[in-house]
Amino acid sequence: MSRLLVVHLHGIDAATDPARFNAVLDILTAHAAHLEVLGPAAAALRLPGHGDEAALAEAVLDAVTGLAGADADIGIADTLLAATLAAAEGRIVPPRSDAAFLAPRPLGDLARTGLLDPKTVETLRHLGIGTIGAFCALDGAAVAERFGAAARRAQTLAAADRDRPLIPRAPDEDLTVAIEPDEPWATVEQAMFAARPLAEELLAALAARNLSCTRVTITAATAAGLTRTRTWATDLDTDAAGLARRVRWQLDGWLTAGGTDAIARLTLAPAAVIGLIEAGRGLWETKSPTELRAERALRHAETLLGPGTVVRAREGGGRDLAERLHLLPWDANDRPEPGGPWPGTLTGPPPAITVAEPVSVLDTAGEAVTCDARGFVSAPPAFLTDTDGTRTAITEWAGPWPVQERWWDPARRRRYTRLQVLLADGRAALLIREHQRWTVTAWYS
Repeated sequence: MSRLLVVHLHGIDAATDPARFNAVLDILTAHAAHLEVLGPAAAALRLPGHGDEAALAEAVLDAVTGLAGADADIGIADTLLAATLAAAEGRIVPPRSDAAFLAPRPLGDLARTGLLDPKTVETLRHLGIGTIGAFCALDGAAVAERFGAAARRAQTLAAADRDRPLIPRAPDEDLTVAIEPDEPWATVEQAMFAARPLAEELLAALAARNLSCTRVTITAATAAGLTRTRTWATDLDTDAAGLARRVRWQLDGWLTAGGTDAIARLTLAPAAVIGLIEAGRGLWETKSPTELRAERALRHAETLLGPGTVVRAREGGGRDLAERLHLLPWDANDRPEPGGPWPGTLTGPPPAITVAEPVSVLDTAGEAVTCDARGFVSAPPAFLTDTDGTRTAITEWAGPWPVQERWWDPARRRRYTRLQVLLADGRAALLIREHQRWTVTAWYS
C-alpha cells in the first residue's frame, strides 16, 4: 500500500518567492515520482509504502532546509486529508490508522482544508456534531439530503473510506488547450496575457461537459525545446483568474531562476476531473448562459480596472440604510449577517436612491424647523429646500421618530431623529436630523 507525504512550507510561497518555491519542488521530485502542488506553499508526494518513513521525512526536511533555506512541516498518512492535517503537527500516522487519527479532531479541520464550508460546520455544531468522528457516524443518505453531495463526499473522505488518487486520473477525452505565439514570450507578463483566455477556454470546455477540474497540469516549453510541467491542485470553484495565477507562479519560478529562454508554447490540461453533481454543484448552483456571460464580463472588467474594483451590494444588519449596505467583491459567496433583531428597522419597499444630501426643512413662515432631544419638531414641516436652493412644498409628513444606538460604545454611539415627508412633486423622502442638521438619506419615487 502506497502512502502520502505532505509538505507545508513556511516563509516562502509561489506568490512571493517563486524561484525558491520551484527549487523546493525540484528537491521533492527527486524523492518521489508523483508530485502534486496543493497550493502556493504546499505539495504532496506519493511514497512507495515501504522503508523507513521517519528517515525519509527527515531527509526531505533536511534537503528543503539546507538547499532552499526554507522551514517546513511534514506529515505522512494513507490519505491526503490525514496527511495534510498530520503535516500541521509534524506527525506520521501509522498505516491503516487514518480513521482513528481523524475521528477525535474538531470538525473545523474539514473547513480549514476546504472540504466543508464554514456555515455547514457551524450548523453541524449547533446540532451537537463537533468532531470528525461524529460527522462520519451520521447516516450518509441523510447528510447528502440535508447538506448536498459535497458534504457527503467530505464525509467519505473523512472516514478514510476512499481517497482521491494523487496520480492524475485523466478525463475520458483530451481537453488540452494550448497556445503558440508568433513571437516567443520573453517575460511572464506577456505569457500571462495569453494565460487568462486559455484558462477560460479550458473551463468552458469542462463546463460544456458538466465537469469541474480538481487538478490542472501546466506545461511550458521554450524556443530551445526545454519543457517544465507541474500539476497543481485546484478548488472546485477555481476560475480563470485562479488558473492564471498558477501559471504565473510556475513561470515566475522558472524564469526567475534564469535557466530558460523565451516561452514558445503554453499548455493547460485537466489532470483530474469530477462531475458537477458529484462535486456538489449543478443541482444546487445551476447557472444559466446569461449568468455565465455576466460573470465573464465582470471578470473582464476587473482585469481592466484592477483587483477589488468590481463590487456588488449586499444588505446586512443595522437600522440606518447606509449602515445596512455592504459592498463585497462581485464573486464573493459570503453574505453579511443581519446580526439582529433590529427594532426600528425600516420596512420595504426599499428606496429608489440612497444618498447623504444636506437639506433645509422650513415651516410655513420660512423659519428653520428644529427637533429636540425627545423627538418633537419646533413647527409643522412645510417646505424642503435642497442644496441648489430649490424649495418644494411638503404635503404630508410622519414622525419624527428618535433613535438612540450603541449608547454603551463611546466610539460608535449615535442619536438622531427620522422624519418621513411627501412632496408636492410626488417624491417621498426619508430625512434624518443629526448634529443639528437635516439630511435626506433616501428618496422614494
